[in-house]
Amino acid sequence: MILPTIMLLLSGCKISLFLSALPYTGFIFSMYEPYLWSVYTLSALLGAGGGVIWTANGEVIAKNSPGDTKAKNTGIFWSWFNSSMLMGNIFLFFYLGDAETIGDKQRHVIYLVLGVLCTLGTFSFLLLRPNDLSLTENDEAGIVPVQAESIIQPIKDAIKFGTTWQMRFLYCAIMFTGFSLNFWSSVFITVIGNVFPKRSYLALGGICTGVGEISAGFIWGRLSNKIGRHGVVMCSTVINCVLYYLAFISFPFDAATTTAKVAQDNPIIASSLPLTLAMGVLLGLGDGGFNVSIYAALGTVFEANPAPAFAVFKFVQSMVGAGAFLYCGHLLLPYQLGILALSCLAGCVCFTLLERTPAQVLVVVEETHID
Repeated sequence: MILPTIMLLLSGCKISLFLSALPYTGFIFSMYEPYLWSVYTLSALLGAGGGVIWTANGEVIAKNSPGDTKAKNTGIFWSWFNSSMLMGNIFLFFYLGDAETIGDKQRHVIYLVLGVLCTLGTFSFLLLRPNDLSLTENDEAGIVPVQAESIIQPIKDAIKFGTTWQMRFLYCAIMFTGFSLNFWSSVFITVIGNVFPKRSYLALGGICTGVGEISAGFIWGRLSNKIGRHGVVMCSTVINCVLYYLAFISFPFDAATTTAKVAQDNPIIASSLPLTLAMGVLLGLGDGGFNVSIYAALGTVFEANPAPAFAVFKFVQSMVGAGAFLYCGHLLLPYQLGILALSCLAGCVCFTLLERTPAQVLVVVEETHID
């Protein structure tokens, strides 16, 4: 939460995006020939870079979305962001074919291709237009250099913003996105691998989740102006609850925790690949609806100074996601689905209450932004 606000003030969005993407590239290349020290070191750097890159993304969207275009632009960003899930998993599906294991040769090719693509994406950040003023740009603009007090101010803003009752309501929705992030990025794929033998089915699951996330960006981004952000969250909650029910009845209870080659428990109904892939699409739609709505809400409420707000958002989401990762390999699937359902319902209720008090929400900007 502290690093993103300081980096954005000192370097600006463009350089912050570039620097924070470097650990992502390094982590992918480290998997070409993984060593314990390199994986753990780059994982820590990736976590630090993730906080910066998401905070910078939020600030870029907020500053380049005048009027009521924030929801639409957030949806476009979300769709393009998740297109990597679609393209990467299509590559894996055709490359892995009918393989039931992934050998060293296959791993080398996969991570070399992904690493090169990530490198190109990292350097593409340098092509962004500068729309903020950093320390290096102050002289040309005739602005007084940033003082130490100015560097500390965004941190103070983040702390003050994070302690308002409005943000406390939003925490429920943010916490759900952390649980959901852990579910679609690790649990859902693990379940597919423990239920179906072919490794290419993992890629199919990722493709369908990517389709859902991409569709969520376009669908919810356009519907937000018609039914409101709270309407989008309500629709996403219904989709998520349907998904959790289908997962409960169609997956073995030990599908996320088994140490055997395949899950040993019998599901309520027979596991089906088409149904599983449909659940992947629902998973993307439900998760995307919450994320697009939260991003648009933060950009609107904290338009004058968005970086601290997005820093708080990513901090809470990452902490919850890390906590969920600790139990996901030990807790039976029904209990994990129960946590997701309860947090989803709580997030929907709290987000709706927050959206129904727009006049009070806007006060946050004035209270937290101190000159």
